[in-house]
Amino acid sequence: MLDKLRSKMKVFLWVAAIAFIVSIGAGTIFGRSRRNRGQVPEQGLIGVVEGVPIQYRDFSEEYRQRIVDYAQRSGSEVSDATRDAIREETWNSMVTDILVTNEIARLGIDVPDQAVFDILWHNPPQSVYQSPAFQDENGNFSFDAYHREIQMHPERWDGVADYYRSSIQRQTLQREIQSAAMISDNELWDEFVARNEKVRVSFVGIDPRRLDREALKPTEEEAREYFQTHRADFERPAMVILSFVDLPKITTPEDEDDIVLRLEELASAVRKGEDFAELARVYSEGPSGPQGGDLGFFGRGAMEAAFEEVAFALEVGEVSDPVKTRFGYHIIKIEDRKTENGELQVHARHILIEMRPSEQTLVELESALRELSALTETDGLMAAAEALGYDIKATSPFVDGRHIPAVGDLRPAVKLAFDGVVGTPVGPYVTADAYYMFEVAEKLSSVLPTYDDLAGELRGESPEHPAAVALTIERQSDAALVIAEKIAAAVSSGQHLEDAAAASDYPVIQSQPFSRKDYVPGIGNGNAFVGASFGLRTSETSGVVHVENPNRYYVIRVEEKTAANQQEFTEQEASLRGQLLQREQMQVFSAWLEDLMAGAEINDYRDSFF
Repeated sequence: MLDKLRSKMKVFLWVAAIAFIVSIGAGTIFGRSRRNRGQVPEQGLIGVVEGVPIQYRDFSEEYRQRIVDYAQRSGSEVSDATRDAIREETWNSMVTDILVTNEIARLGIDVPDQAVFDILWHNPPQSVYQSPAFQDENGNFSFDAYHREIQMHPERWDGVADYYRSSIQRQTLQREIQSAAMISDNELWDEFVARNEKVRVSFVGIDPRRLDREALKPTEEEAREYFQTHRADFERPAMVILSFVDLPKITTPEDEDDIVLRLEELASAVRKGEDFAELARVYSEGPSGPQGGDLGFFGRGAMEAAFEEVAFALEVGEVSDPVKTRFGYHIIKIEDRKTENGELQVHARHILIEMRPSEQTLVELESALRELSALTETDGLMAAAEALGYDIKATSPFVDGRHIPAVGDLRPAVKLAFDGVVGTPVGPYVTADAYYMFEVAEKLSSVLPTYDDLAGELRGESPEHPAAVALTIERQSDAALVIAEKIAAAVSSGQHLEDAAAASDYPVIQSQPFSRKDYVPGIGNGNAFVGASFGLRTSETSGVVHVENPNRYYVIRVEEKTAANQQEFTEQEASLRGQLLQREQMQVFSAWLEDLMAGAEINDYRDSFF
């Protein structure tokens, strides 16, 4: 099992080694336009970078692991937007890895074996450091046990040493590139001022949304007139209907048999003396995996019925056969039992393997999708589906964007659908749940509805016509501006801000001191309010200041200004220079990586899968 642990350690070490490079690379590459859009890749490839292939299965496994890690860290459901970001991050990471590896080879960056050995000897990977196999009777890490294992089985550590070598090479490359970064004294002082020059203000804020809507509602005649002058704002966009065939990623009986067999092997290994917690850290796919599968104590009713039934039937130290729940298959070990408040509780660990299609199943689905795609190109989706025995479905009409009803977020497919004509094949594509082949079934042109068309579609007890709603919002904003202008004019004529505000039934609000970099509660940061505040002298009052998002109008008076302190700058200079230098180093590396990518041959086939 140490070999398996070693394999797991590689992942942890690799993540640590390239964390800086990947974080920059992701920011650099994110949102880049894809090359080879629509080009059909070789089977199983999601991309090729400088001749180095990226297998779809490798990509999907890395993507899945990142999703699991995020879910464990956040403790929440992973949204579609987050999945998109993680998918992009996974691609960026794999592309960056290949390009950086190639550049290291080109520059001849090498690390002596002795340097690698010294690091391995004195710096055990975190996963090893936390492993019970290398801890003494008091639970402390034993360097003696660690060194003895390296000496007795050096071949087992070759892979870990390779990753240490890779880490040092990347750090060397990083240092060489970042050596060009520098911060001038002027840049340093400007940043200090932006952080430390402070202003405290009094202000009146007028929120249009808080004004009386009823008093500003238009008559139907006014709403009709507004509709006619703003009719283009109410245009219904063009829409598309897609026909499609989906091949769901469903776990087959054979896949489940394989999962059960894997868990049976793990259960057998534990019964023969292997450490359950260590196996859980390596193999369990549940959130408790990093904690050795530890579920703590629980009573009846806390777990799913099937899991609970087996757990309470086991004796202390006993390991179950595989148990199926909605989460997947588990094997369970009971660590302890106790009675608390008259209720029996058990302390359990488990190893969970989720139910998902095997690689063989995915390969078969991919092959079926390719066959469907090829036949669709020649005969159309309807004939292809009939010939291959697939049901054909249709989406509801949808607008240009990124969401396909009943399918999900497939922006590339949406773009092709709106660019194509009826009968255009769109796909194939892969989502987390299924493989898809689409065809444009119908295209609906944009429509300029009449006022009465919209009125006839209103639902509910007291629906408001969209034109009436839009005009009311516009009137609220205009009324808020009038109030702000009245207050500003009164102050300009000699009134105190408090008196001018009170005359319009508005309070004067006092802010805390803030800098140009700070977030101002209720106001935001980096907006017109902050800019106007620093543009005024002490005791000076502004005219009307408009912040667009959210829509607000302000009149501001500066109460106090605190200049940046030269002595504090001297005290903070070294620390601040370090912060700015690190930021500049990141920007230098980002620019270098951008240039590297611009000259690289990158074939990106993600649009064929997502």
